[in-house]
Amino acid sequence: MKVSYSKLNTWNTCPFLYKLKYIDKIEPKDDLSPDNPLFIGTAIHEGIETRDIDKAIESYKSHFEEITPENEVEIEKIKTILPKAFEQIPECETYEYKLDIPEEFIGYIDGLVKNEDGTYDILDFKASNNINGYKTSPQVHIYKYYFERITGNTVRDLYYVFIPKSSVKLNEDLSNKSDVVNDLADRDVHFEKVEFDRQQINYFFARKSLLEKSTSFQKRYSSKCNWCPLKKFCKSNGADRSELK
Repeated sequence: MKVSYSKLNTWNTCPFLYKLKYIDKIEPKDDLSPDNPLFIGTAIHEGIETRDIDKAIESYKSHFEEITPENEVEIEKIKTILPKAFEQIPECETYEYKLDIPEEFIGYIDGLVKNEDGTYDILDFKASNNINGYKTSPQVHIYKYYFERITGNTVRDLYYVFIPKSSVKLNEDLSNKSDVVNDLADRDVHFEKVEFDRQQINYFFARKSLLEKSTSFQKRYSSKCNWCPLKKFCKSNGADRSELK
C-alpha cells in the first residue's frame, strides 16, 4: 500500500475518518473562512518558494469569489510576516522535493538546503505557533529516511520552521485589526532542530503494516474531533450531509 505521512497520520488519529476520506472518497465542502489555515499555509509556502509577496497574496485570494474586510486583514498579516520569512529562511536548492517509491510511499519535502560538505538539511514549514505539538512529529524523520534511501545523499540536520501566527483574536467588528497585525510584527520565524530518531521509522513501518491489515475502521474520539471537517456527518452517522460537496 502506498501511503503519505498525512494519510497514515489520518488513520492514526481516527480510522473512521481515514475510511471516509481515502476509501469512501467522501469530500467535505471547502471551508471558506477568511482565516482558513490551509489557504493561509499554502499562500505562505508560495511566498517562501517564490520570494514574491504578490504571488502569495494571489494564491490566498484565488480561493474566494469576493474579498471581504476580513480577507483584507489576512492579507495584511501575510504582507507583515513574509518579509521576515524571506530574511530568516535560507533560499533552498529545491522546494517541494518529491519522494516517491511505488506501492510504498509518497511525500514532498518543503525545502532542501545543500551544505558546503555536500550534505543536505531538510526544512518543513509550519504556519503555526504550536511548536510543542509539531516537534515530536515523525514527519521529517520519515523524509530523511526516504530521501537518503532514494538519492544516496546524506541528510545532516532536520528542522521544523515555524512561521508565526498572530496570538490576538480578531474582533467581529474588526476594531482591533491593527493589534492583530502589530502582534505579528513583533514575532520572528522559529527554527526547531530535531535529532533524527530511528525509532520513529520503526514506528512508521509498524503502523503502516497495521493499516494494510485493517478491515475495521472505528471512530476514535479525541479533542481533534472539534476540528474535523466531517464532524456533523460523523455524529449523525451519515444523516447530516451538510458538510459534503
